[in-house]
Amino acid sequence: MLKQFSLVFFVLFACYVGVNSRELKHITKELEVNAPAYEAWELYRNLGLINIIVPKLPNVQSTQVLKGDGGVGTVAKTTFVPDEAGNSSYTE
Repeated sequence: MLKQFSLVFFVLFACYVGVNSRELKHITKELEVNAPAYEAWELYRNLGLINIIVPKLPNVQSTQVLKGDGGVGTVAKTTFVPDEAGNSSYTE
């Protein structure tokens, strides 16, 4: 579960900061939230984080869950605003 969250967070954060994938090797970010742990993890367990973050990312046009509910085996497609490099989507 943490591995899936890390990849989703990495992709969404990279979109947010507008970093080209060739320039970004590793991200580490700690964040303290004023909420019980079970509420914070609920966001990651059922794709709630995507619903909160994606509307705030100017580089992301849409995110669509192709299969699953956020657990193991979930497949999600993120469509980016087209850029000069021709990058348009990412499926995980």
